[in-house]
Amino acid sequence: MRDIRYVYTVGTDPETVTERLSNASSGVLSLADGGRSYAIPAHVSYDAEGGRLLFRLTDDGRSEKFAFIEETEEATFVCYEDAGKDSWSIMARGPIRVLPDDERPDATTINELFGGVRVFDEEVDDLEFHLVELELDELTGRETAR
Repeated sequence: MRDIRYVYTVGTDPETVTERLSNASSGVLSLADGGRSYAIPAHVSYDAEGGRLLFRLTDDGRSEKFAFIEETEEATFVCYEDAGKDSWSIMARGPIRVLPDDERPDATTINELFGGVRVFDEEVDDLEFHLVELELDELTGRETAR
């Protein structure tokens, strides 16, 4: 190990975790179905009062992500920043579900939470929009030691 460069990291205090997660706009959402995993970049909105993360996801009818959400018992979301000497990461774990229509905020609120939808090679009219909730059973952070 003497020849390997390394950086010490420490646990992040809860206030800093809350601040960074509140300012985060995206990260990686990881799902699982038995022995298969599925990780996707996702825009996130942190609902501290509700103890949850919200994701706005699209479905073109061919995506595997919603089948994985149905089978995932515990999802993991990670966001991070690694800018030179200072770095941090936040990991959240918990059960995940697609919110039913009667629990979704209105379109104006969703647009305020997430901004514009990233559309790839699909027609917008062919997409279904879903709001997905990850209930926070675990929320931890690490950062470069100072």
